[in-house]
Amino acid sequence: MTSANILILGIGNLLLADEGLGIHVVQELQKIPQRSNVEILDGGTGGFELISHFEGKKKVIIIDSFKADLPAGTIVQSAVERLNFEKENPISAHQNGLKELLYHSRKIVPCPQILFYGIVAKEYLDFSTNLTPEVQASIPALISMIMKEIGES
Repeated sequence: MTSANILILGIGNLLLADEGLGIHVVQELQKIPQRSNVEILDGGTGGFELISHFEGKKKVIIIDSFKADLPAGTIVQSAVERLNFEKENPISAHQNGLKELLYHSRKIVPCPQILFYGIVAKEYLDFSTNLTPEVQASIPALISMIMKEIGES
């Protein structure tokens, strides 16, 4: 049990190029000294089983790759309530697990504020542990946004 009231949760599959974004970002965040109220978690391709990490949190920041009609490398930030998970195209290759996680998170009382940070992916289908250059180039700006978010909490 941790006293952290902010959770930064990176999700993704490191074997599928840009799909591993969330994991790459939390690995970078773990190199930066954090306040004691911040927990950083590599959630891998987990789904609703990650819900236990939400309990007792004031804010949860989910980091994942994003599929959208935007240029690869575009940073996306949103309150989760504004994301449309009903569209035909998933936002990531593990959307169903993410949808279940968000559904079950509403049952936590009090429910934490949940924010989504991501980068529009270029490649989901190639087996690679490397991010594409477009996505890799956007990580420093994404980390800066996340650090600002947790600094204001």
